[in-house]
Amino acid sequence: MNDNSWLHLTAQDPAWTLPADLAGVDRFGARDCGWVEQMQPFIAHLCPPEGRVLDPFCGFGSTLVAAHSQGRAGIGIEVDGSRVALTRQRLQRLSPEAAEPAQQLIHGDAITLLPQLPPVDLVLSNIPYFGCRWPEQATAAQSGQLYAMQTYAGFLGMLERLLAGLRCCLRPGGWLVLCAENLRVGEHFVPLAWDLARLMADRFSFVEERILLYDRASQPAAPGQMRSNRAHEYALLARHLPPPIDTAQTLAVLQAMQSAHPGFVVYGSFARWLQGLPLAHAPADADLLLPDDPQLLVALCHWLEQQGFALTCWGAPFSAAMAAAGAALLPQRHYLRAVRLDRDGRLVRLDLCLRDQRHDAAQLLPQAVMQAGLPLMPAELVQDAS
Repeated sequence: MNDNSWLHLTAQDPAWTLPADLAGVDRFGARDCGWVEQMQPFIAHLCPPEGRVLDPFCGFGSTLVAAHSQGRAGIGIEVDGSRVALTRQRLQRLSPEAAEPAQQLIHGDAITLLPQLPPVDLVLSNIPYFGCRWPEQATAAQSGQLYAMQTYAGFLGMLERLLAGLRCCLRPGGWLVLCAENLRVGEHFVPLAWDLARLMADRFSFVEERILLYDRASQPAAPGQMRSNRAHEYALLARHLPPPIDTAQTLAVLQAMQSAHPGFVVYGSFARWLQGLPLAHAPADADLLLPDDPQLLVALCHWLEQQGFALTCWGAPFSAAMAAAGAALLPQRHYLRAVRLDRDGRLVRLDLCLRDQRHDAAQLLPQAVMQAGLPLMPAELVQDAS
């Protein structure tokens, strides 16, 4: 690949396209079958020759065909049994080397299956569209079929759970490339690609984007009409790496926070860094353990907002007002994240734990040690938080 911000896809190679008779078997005529040419550059550039590619929404197997064409092993997961059977035929017709076990195909729900997979070097997939009218919709929704989700909030919630699962099987340093398109659902513009980018950035280190361009016939637009022919989509690129924070700026924020609202304990990788203990990598965040004090939580959220931090709760936007209104529910959600990026590129990321399986703030506060003006857990209790 080069450094162009776009990839222009002009034609499909007949050697790799889905055969017409197989496309005719699909209930939608394979209208959502991805291009092999769309996947090949990412596989060649981001997956080592001995590496493994995963497509959690395998569909018609275009990613597996692309992996075969580039000499890489692949794993595809597909929830629709008819498309699994179709893809197996496609791979077998292509060549014996393209069929299993070189390109592994699994029928089932990706969110359930991901923890069982071997490590992969690249996750590469087209995200299913929201708003597609899928046959047998109720049954499909129960089976985890994204096409059948009734609400956009439910659709994004399932994507969030998928991203959490992908962290289990993507190697440290591995790449995540998800292709998505902003949509029209009825008369409504749905920013699927941009919402997906936000969810990816919450769990991975977001790196780049590529705009995928297709040649489609255009029509004159009437005055005041701005609906496009949707001849582009986005390839969103992230890595399974801890994005570096500015440690000096983070320490300054924590000292100011302690002065304004004392009562938290610093633990995890940032505490190890402060204490000069061995670290596998530089801190990616500062973990704070809070006591069971709703008023302190609300005050901290207000303070962080005033300091220019954006708050999220498991990827969803959060606010001090929400903390005040629903403080009783927050312990069930376990933690909040606060992120600030300033104009000089200095990143501060704080994870505020409200309840921790290993640590209890009430018990640990009396044992906390002090360094750099901050309460820290004793060294023997500090664990490196990934």
